[in-house]
Amino acid sequence: MKAVSKFMFVLVVVLLAVLLTTVGVGAQEATQAATQEASPISEAAAMQFAEKFNSIFDGPNLAVADEILAPDFVGHLPLAPTLDLAGWKGYVSSFYAAMPDLTETVNQVIVSKDRVVLHVTYTGTQNGPLFGIPATGKHVTLDGIGIFRFNEKGQAVENWAIIDVVGLLAQIGAFPPTQPAAS
Repeated sequence: MKAVSKFMFVLVVVLLAVLLTTVGVGAQEATQAATQEASPISEAAAMQFAEKFNSIFDGPNLAVADEILAPDFVGHLPLAPTLDLAGWKGYVSSFYAAMPDLTETVNQVIVSKDRVVLHVTYTGTQNGPLFGIPATGKHVTLDGIGIFRFNEKGQAVENWAIIDVVGLLAQIGAFPPTQPAAS
């Protein structure tokens, strides 16, 4: 059992190192892109976008992504390099491979000029490998926040997303539970 705990500890340390490296490398580029303005979006269009974005996770239905995300879309997501539209779809598909019952709920929509912020909650059961962690059968819930920038056609051209990866890893047991000190 100690060998498994040591392995899990090393795995978590490696995952965190990858996460910090990924975040650090793209932070400056993402910050520069985040200051670029695009086309304004109305509250009605933002609500329609949120509804369609949510429908991507009903199944999944990745064809909806082609409607609401621009062909030159760029995604900045946790534990991933900067992604194009195909890469973003692959990222979402990897979650479905790990959690076939994955669902998303949009909790809040905030609109500001050319940006829409979505606060979402994902739920699912980890029945396949996720971030290198074998299937656990555990039900998980994780929150996320996505900021989307839009073009003149009303399609998202860029997305900055944060999901609670550490919370997810804790829920699937990647962090060993603390053990009381032996006396």
